[in-house]
Formats: sequence, C-alpha cells, structure tokens
Amino acid sequence: MKLAAKLVSIVILGLIAILVIDGYLSVERDVEIFEAGMKSDAHLFGSAMAGLVSLARQSGDASLIRRLISEADRGPRQLRIRLVRLNALPGDPDAPGVTGADLAPLLKGQELSLKERDREGHLRLYTYVPVPGDGTADTALEISESLSGLEKRTRDAWIGIFILTGTLAAVSGLAAVLLGFVMVGRPLHRLIEKVRRVGKGDLTGPLDAGGGDEFSELAGALNAMCEHLDEARRAVRTETEARIEAMEQLRHADRLKTVGGLASGIAHELGTPLNVVSGRAALIASGKLPEEEIAGSAAVIKAQTDRITTIIRQLLDFARRNTPRKTAVDLGRIVDRTLELMAPLARERGVGIRRVGETAPVPAMADGGQIEQALTNLIVNAVQAMPGGGGIEVGIRHEHVRPPAGHGSGTGKHACIDVVDEGEGISDKDMERLFEPFFTTKDVGKGTGLGLSIAYGIVEEHGGWIGVTSEKGKGSRFTIYLPEEGG
Repeated sequence: MKLAAKLVSIVILGLIAILVIDGYLSVERDVEIFEAGMKSDAHLFGSAMAGLVSLARQSGDASLIRRLISEADRGPRQLRIRLVRLNALPGDPDAPGVTGADLAPLLKGQELSLKERDREGHLRLYTYVPVPGDGTADTALEISESLSGLEKRTRDAWIGIFILTGTLAAVSGLAAVLLGFVMVGRPLHRLIEKVRRVGKGDLTGPLDAGGGDEFSELAGALNAMCEHLDEARRAVRTETEARIEAMEQLRHADRLKTVGGLASGIAHELGTPLNVVSGRAALIASGKLPEEEIAGSAAVIKAQTDRITTIIRQLLDFARRNTPRKTAVDLGRIVDRTLELMAPLARERGVGIRRVGETAPVPAMADGGQIEQALTNLIVNAVQAMPGGGGIEVGIRHEHVRPPAGHGSGTGKHACIDVVDEGEGISDKDMERLFEPFFTTKDVGKGTGLGLSIAYGIVEEHGGWIGVTSEKGKGSRFTIYLPEEGG
C-alpha cells in the first residue's frame, strides 16, 4: 500500500501546486490591470487639472488656484488632490505625501506613480503630475487614491483560491485513495505475497490479479515464471540425483582401481606373516617342539593372523562403497590410517612416506571414509609422480585463511593436510586443468584422470578446497583445506 500512498500524495501535491500557481498568476494579473487603470485615470485627471492650474497661475489669481484644487478635492474621499511643493520639508502642509521617495523625475517634467502607505497605514496610489508654466519646476499635483478596495479584492481572491484548492484536493485525494488502493494497492499486495512465497520456494497457487491491465499481465508472467521454475527445479533435482549417483559410482570405481594398485604391495605385506604362520604351524605339526615352545609358536601364529586380518579389513573398508555421513572425526587418525594403508605400495615403488607436523588431535566435521579416499588419491598421485623413487611428507597444520572465490567468504580457521612430493612437478599449462575429470598427463593405461577430480569433489562437498603449488622439476604440494569443527 505504500506505492498507492505515494501516488496519492504526488497527485494531491501536484494538484495543489497547479491551483496555487494559477491563482497567484490570476491575482497578479488582476492587480496589474486594476493598477494600470487607476494610473491611467490619475494621469488623465492630473493632466487636465495641471492645465487648469497652469492657466489660473498665468492669470495671477492665487485664490482661483485654491478654488480649483478645493473643488476637485470634494469628490469621494478615496480620491484626494493637492498642490505640493517638491522642495518643501517634511511636516510642511505643502510637502509631498510620499516621504523618502526619489522625486527627481518630476523636476525633469516627468510624471511619477508610487504605492505608499499614508499616516493611517492605508495603502494608496500616489500620482504626481508636474504643473507647467511657473518657471521653477518645483510644483506638482499630487493625486492619491486608496487601494483598500484592491487589497480587499486580493484577499478575497486568495481566500477563494484556498477554498477551491482545499475542496478539489480533498475530492481528488479521496478519489485517488479509492482508486489507488483498489486498482494499485490490492493487486500489488497480491504480487508481493506471491513473490514472497516464491522466495521461500513455494511455486504453487497461480496468482489472479484480474482487471486486464498491466498488473494482470505481470501476474500472468509471474505464473508462467513459476511454472518454468518448477519444471527447472524438478529437472535439476533429477539431474542432481543422477549426478550424485554417477559420482558415487566413479568414486567406488576409483576405490577399486586404487585397491588394484595396492594389491601388489599388500601381497608382499601379507607374504611375510603368512610365511611365519606356515613355518610355525609346520613345527607344531612335526611334533618335535617341546611343550613349552608350542605355546610360544601358537602365540606368534595368533599375532601374525591378527596382522593379516587388520590389513585385509583396511583394504575392504577402503574398497567398500559408503553413503556420505559427516561426523566429528580426528583428521590425525585418518592420516595415520591412510599412511599405514599406502605404505606397502610406496615401498614397492621405492618411495618413502613419513608423517610430519602436529600430532595432537585435529577435530573436523567430515566423512572419514571419503576424506581417506581423497587423501589416498593425492598420495597415489604423488607416488606416480616419482617413477624413480623419492620421498613424500604428509602433515597436518592449522591456518587462518580466506577461501578462494566460490568457496565462501571471510577468513576462518581451517585444518590443512599437506601432501608434499619430490616428483617432476606440474607445468602452468597442466595446472589449469589439473582437477578436470579424465584429464591426465600419464601414458595410456596408467591413469584414468579421475583421482584428483574425485578428491577435489569430496573436499568441496565438505566445504573446503584443494590448493596446489608446484615447480617444474622440484616437486609439488597439494593442500586439503577443511573447516575445523567450531572454527
């Protein structure tokens, strides 16, 4: 309803302004016409009287002049006529009625008209007409006429203007209010309510503004937009579900691929305890061991089978397809578990892995299995970057950092997992496409190009990102940034 109130206010103020300006111009025009008529009458009357006074003065009869002035002044008291001396001092009976005015034009034989208030405070029009023929040019006829009637007419005109303006403003305001609230306010209120529902995600309930005007067209366009948005939302939901399913399948496939890569290293890792178990079991089966050594051999067999079970369980846990579940986890334990799982593969490739940095618990809200998969992919990538062997350092640290564009805003506390290798490094050209799916610089058959892409997607779903710094020929640093719990 605020827009309707503004429209009503604009209409009323515009109407008042137009009426007041028109009234002012009309009053000023009437005043000018009235004053022009008075000046014309005073000029004609004064010119005639000045001629008579000049003739009487030529006759030398001073009493004749006084009689002429007296007879002329017997008319209505609104009109007065006197013979004044221009050089008379104020207070002199023959001094001009206008004091302080510039009467110099009279000395040059010109007429002069002035508006001035008399001693009683009444506004009068003073007209001075020079009297010719006396040789001194210091005598003039003063004709004054009251402007009280003009003031009253002006006052009455303004009162009429104000009454008319107030009446029209009231009537127009009432009409504008009714029309504004009915034709603008109500439809606009319905549109606002519809937009608010749309903003909250409610796209149901078509809007009917009625009236067949622009508001009706806007309502129709809004309804059409809601229908398109609803269709788009359903399509996005379907596409998102399909994308999530496809991503989960890719992640599972990536896990199986990594498991395959770990197989050779784990096979060697299982070989040693299996040999120990086989040898100890053979000794026990031969019957040649003393009774006191049989128990010791059985304990060794039990320890080695537990070791084998642990390795197999880790491998199965890593390969199993999990639904993402974020819980409070310790990133340090995830790093330790991942390093233990990757150690056989790294040793087989001649790569050493060691934990550096903080050892205290680092809490975070995350899916431990997914973070382990992302970290495993980074370590596998680091191992593959060093075909001739080398070293990998994995560490955890804390950092207050501002996320890059598209990952939130505001500096916050993050847990950082660094994977630093001594590999071949990454060129600037490849850096731009590093996390693109199916992009790989490895030979055909040695990489799918999904490892880093899946790792980046996992970290991004956890509200973080992966930063990369690299120098060609000197190795690379991959850093996983995750918001800390309560950070």
